Amino acid sequence: MKLLDIEPKGTKFIHFKLAIAFENWLLNDGYHPKLIKHSALIRFSKTNKPTIEIYSTGKMNEAAQKRYSIFLKQYLRLGKSMIASLKGQSLKMLKVA
Repeated sequence: MKLLDIEPKGTKFIHFKLAIAFENWLLNDGYHPKLIKHSALIRFSKTNKPTIEIYSTGKMNEAAQKRYSIFLKQYLRLGKSMIASLKGQSLKMLKVA
């Protein structure tokens, strides 16, 4: 039997329990966040990379969906410890701010 070599398409919405870890993962990758209050979204930018947008509802633009897919693959490879360490970083960031 020949199986198709098709990679599943990512989701359009971020899971709320993974949102903080995903945002910290983006920050670790060098993305700079900007809160857009009138649109209720966070825009992450990095030079020579497409802008990532995450709305307060959890909806993501296409660039964010691609990065989220990579994030989920890394999560599957590394396990729960990855999420725990990323969530732990947010506490350090709050103390600095």
